[in-house]
Amino acid sequence: MNHRERVLAVLNKKLPDRIPMDLCESASFINDPAYFALKNYFNIEGEVEPFRRNFTANYYDPRVLQALDIDFRHVWLKTPTGYQNTMYDDGTFSDEWGVVYRLLGNERAIVKYPLLNADESDLDNYPWLDPYAPGRAEGLAERAHDLLQNTDYAIAAHAAHNYGFFDTAWIMRGFDNFLVDLMINKPFAKRLLGKILDIFLGLHEVYLNAVGPYIHMIAFCEDYGMQNAPFISPELYKEMLQPYHKELFAFIKKKAPQAKIMFHSCGAVYPLIPLLIEAGIDVLNPIQHTANGMDPLKIKQEFGSEVIFHGGIDVQHALAGSIEGAEKEVKNMIDTLGENGGYIVAPANVVSGETPPENIASLYRTAASYGRYDLK
Repeated sequence: MNHRERVLAVLNKKLPDRIPMDLCESASFINDPAYFALKNYFNIEGEVEPFRRNFTANYYDPRVLQALDIDFRHVWLKTPTGYQNTMYDDGTFSDEWGVVYRLLGNERAIVKYPLLNADESDLDNYPWLDPYAPGRAEGLAERAHDLLQNTDYAIAAHAAHNYGFFDTAWIMRGFDNFLVDLMINKPFAKRLLGKILDIFLGLHEVYLNAVGPYIHMIAFCEDYGMQNAPFISPELYKEMLQPYHKELFAFIKKKAPQAKIMFHSCGAVYPLIPLLIEAGIDVLNPIQHTANGMDPLKIKQEFGSEVIFHGGIDVQHALAGSIEGAEKEVKNMIDTLGENGGYIVAPANVVSGETPPENIASLYRTAASYGRYDLK
């Protein structure tokens, strides 16, 4: 099988020749220091322009993907023509949503929640971003068409926005405030989520008008899990957030019916998995097995007939530790999540800047050799 055939086999619940491998998907970027170290490890010369700025991971380099024999290539929505984050004298900056951040080393921290003290009337007067601003899809159709016609890679679309409904709402409102809204200020929460939905629908319309015919998978990212439990109960998710997922995912499937929806949520989200499947997801990422209740074997047995699994490779300990630990991690995930197919190997989250390049290379070498179904 070639790269695309391998991925399509898994996405359609068929057995490939080997485990497909992904990297630099929306939830599995490489933080900049690790990217440069990996580039040096493979003796890759010459620079590429960052595909975004003011994040912890800003580079997408097809030469690195080729060196690792990654089965995917990716496309992403752009910021509008001429757009730049607003920079302030104190070193902070604001994004399109009006959220103010400060870079702290290789991380960024929120310093201003623009809707912290807002009421319902303020939502209509807020300067929301324009999803139809010119330039967002510039060159995307041509790139996606070229990848489809002139390569054998599967094509995955990065998330159309950095955060999902829950994340965007609390990032604008403040975490504690939005949790209170979900419980006792429901009209405000629904009005805010409705505003976010309108923007997400617009962004996906622009995005999928350009790349919809060409892609095989599209990402949607938001975090619902702490280390020990979900942030909200399944009942609250079903009441307050699932309706927005259902509407957006139905829109995506109408615009790109062949594309599978990959949903990313870190943490202990086991209680939410049935409801996410009900909402319309096809691929679940990352299966963070270090979190409570996220046992890969149990999740595979319970949900493996309904969703494909993507990710699984622990970035906090296994990938950041020894080569032997990275190899053991990959084999364990292939033996559990990858039993009889249905699994795409990838880091469970963004690869930290301190991760040794040897470990990343070993991850994919091991997956390519150990993950062969045609030799078993």
